[in-house]
Amino acid sequence: MRFSLSLGLAAMLLAAGGCHAEPAVPPLAPLSGTLFLNEFMASNDSTFRDEAGDFDDWVELYNAGNENIDLGACYLTDDLELPMKWTFPDTVIPAGGYLIVWCDGEYDEGWLHTSFKLNADPGEQLGLFWTDGERLMVVDTLSFGPQKTDTSYGRFPDGGAWLEMPIPTPAAENTSGVSALAGSLFINEFMASNDSTLADEAGDYDDWVELYNASDSTLSLAGLSLTDDLASPGRWEFPDTVIAGGGYLLVWCDGEEGEGPLHANFNLGAVQGEQIGLFESDPPHQLRVDALIFGPQRTDTSYGRVPDGGTEWRFLPEPTPGGANPEQ
Repeated sequence: MRFSLSLGLAAMLLAAGGCHAEPAVPPLAPLSGTLFLNEFMASNDSTFRDEAGDFDDWVELYNAGNENIDLGACYLTDDLELPMKWTFPDTVIPAGGYLIVWCDGEYDEGWLHTSFKLNADPGEQLGLFWTDGERLMVVDTLSFGPQKTDTSYGRFPDGGAWLEMPIPTPAAENTSGVSALAGSLFINEFMASNDSTLADEAGDYDDWVELYNASDSTLSLAGLSLTDDLASPGRWEFPDTVIAGGGYLLVWCDGEEGEGPLHANFNLGAVQGEQIGLFESDPPHQLRVDALIFGPQRTDTSYGRVPDGGTEWRFLPEPTPGGANPEQ
């Protein structure tokens, strides 16, 4: 949501005659509509490190224009009543380019480290201002609410409307983060502790994940990847294979890639639980097809969607690898 531009930056009380003027509305800068606050993260736990190796708050600027922009006359703030809180160094953002500013309160770590941090809860403000030497003008502003850890908030597309971004894209083009395959291709069932249920080609009882194609069309899995860590979406890439419409595909999560093309390079964690993610590569992005965070698992009991592709997950004492899950 855009914050009101009536900031009272040039409010003047006129003593003469007991008159007073209404607070002045800061004018829009010539850069407005070209230079944007494009994405930010106010709670960075493990997503993106600065030069010092710290996971700190950050703001991304985007230059939608065809010419480079010198930021030497710009200011960034987290308080719209204090628009000149941090002054940009003499730096340039290229045409069509991006610039990351670290909002970490550690300005001694580099030129692009501000004197303030962002407030993830309950949220606060961001403001980008520019001066012509006489007047202070608004480039872009935002008032935001509570933020989620390792989830950014950005404009989609670049320079467009604001939305939550579970898959942040610092210094790169913003995307919705969601693949067109979402809603058609599912992580449908898995087993993280297989003692005697189903053996692979080598006769091993290993972890497995089942995919389900809810569409009527055959889907190619080229360019897709599977992971047990949502922060590393491209961990294991699918071979050149397909999954038929209404069909199933089993991937062995055994860390034994040498046993066949559908053997992933990781195991699943049954004791404490972990994550499973299915992603589509769209360089430089990884688009989410489906993802799950699960808790401790039971031996020889799978965990699956009921029914196939449904929203409810249940323990399945009678696993159905490569077949339909119970209807209810």
